[in-house]
Amino acid sequence: EGYSGMPLWKIQQQNAAHREAALQESLAYAAKRTEPVIPPNILAEAVSVGGPPGGKPLARHVLIKCLRKVAQNSRVDLPDTGLFQNQAPIGLYCLFDGQSCAGEPGPAASEYCARNFYKKVLENLASLPAGCTSETFVKAALVKSFEDLDKDLLESQPDVRDGCGAAVALLLGEYLFTAVLGTCDAILCEASEGSSSSTASSLGRTQGRCHLPEERARLLRGGGVVVGEGVAARVVSPTGSCAVSRSLGDPMWKPVLSCIPEIQSVKLSWADKHRFCLLATKPIAEAMEPQELVDVAAGFPAQPRAACGELAAQATAKGLLTKDQGTIVEVWLLPGGPSAGLVTAEEEAEAAPRKKAKTVGGLPAPGGETKSARLRHILIRFQDGRPVPDSRKQTTRTRAEAEALLRQLLREFRIEFEELRRKHSKLKKPEEVALKSEKFLKLCKEHSVCPTAQKGGTMCGDLGWVTREAQRKMSKEFQEAVSVLRPGDWSDIVASQEGLHIVQRIA
Repeated sequence: EGYSGMPLWKIQQQNAAHREAALQESLAYAAKRTEPVIPPNILAEAVSVGGPPGGKPLARHVLIKCLRKVAQNSRVDLPDTGLFQNQAPIGLYCLFDGQSCAGEPGPAASEYCARNFYKKVLENLASLPAGCTSETFVKAALVKSFEDLDKDLLESQPDVRDGCGAAVALLLGEYLFTAVLGTCDAILCEASEGSSSSTASSLGRTQGRCHLPEERARLLRGGGVVVGEGVAARVVSPTGSCAVSRSLGDPMWKPVLSCIPEIQSVKLSWADKHRFCLLATKPIAEAMEPQELVDVAAGFPAQPRAACGELAAQATAKGLLTKDQGTIVEVWLLPGGPSAGLVTAEEEAEAAPRKKAKTVGGLPAPGGETKSARLRHILIRFQDGRPVPDSRKQTTRTRAEAEALLRQLLREFRIEFEELRRKHSKLKKPEEVALKSEKFLKLCKEHSVCPTAQKGGTMCGDLGWVTREAQRKMSKEFQEAVSVLRPGDWSDIVASQEGLHIVQRIA
């Protein structure tokens, strides 16, 4: 018998049960860590133009397409209940703008925030108790992340005297959380019921500006002095005055200026009603109305690089970014729900015919893979200081000019496709309609530098059946862009070692 009077066989039985429970717990934890991590079913891109010549950028953006993978690599255990259950995909997309500050715009605060914000988000999400994983608590975790970031910036970087605003989008399963601070903005595009048009919903314009009644009252309660009326209202301090009422950093203005963002959450219908989300820096948010931003971006469906480039180009053409830096981020929601990821889209690829595989860009398509897609493309080269593979194809075109040309081609192809669909109404498959395009044959021969552009008829620009491995050899971005295409679809603007492509899947 043991000291407790319990029979020894009973003690041994309890110890064995404890060991078995500990073993099962360890196995469950190991199994959880080895589960496949699926990123959110989205496409995300950002474009930045303008800013101080030769200096550090005033605005910084961070696109973390799979926050779970970052957490896994950092050995951070996220909750597994509530909104986090079933390994819900998580993505984090951030914009920090040094132009949305109280004093002189600078690059230091935005750079520090871009490097460290995701760490604060992981820490605060991981600290949520098992029963506290609802929308309310995720919002609280985002607020705490901003507070922790501001505190660390002020305490650990005493030499940083500038500040920044922010626009953040956190995708967690089927929920979108946004956090906007200062004069940046986040905009959600919603499809209008019974119409092909879209409606813009601004998610961050009820804070950050001194002329807003609630902001003015808060500043006065905090001991601030507000002068002026309407959009001319400014908060005054011994160091000057400013129109911004919230920011990260700006040590000379604390605690009058708050670091608490406007937080909103939306349960997404995922590509049915909600189509995409935009994040914009101060110059773009103040110069272009939310509906204008959405209307322009909607012209490039599932093409966030092209959409952001067009928004930046239009802002530049209006003279809005002569000195300021304009940065725009788009997160496009793909059909299929939040967990579809790239896997489902890849599985849609049709099996390659059992015949000799064609080469792609001089690279043989390996025969080990059975999943392929038949593609055609237009390739544009640009001058970036590196030698191009064919010295006879040297160009003076800049990357911005090359992207502008490809956006124009995408617009023309989309207009022609709608015309062809009406003209050939008996054709049911989009790829059959696409192959009727005469404009592609003309523009491919005129602009593409790929040798396939010299082929005749429907073989013009044709890359043949391209396996996934061959797509990856072109570039990771090329493979990712192709993996989400359905037959008849055009890809976003995608880069490879050869140059810039737009790719159409035709089978």
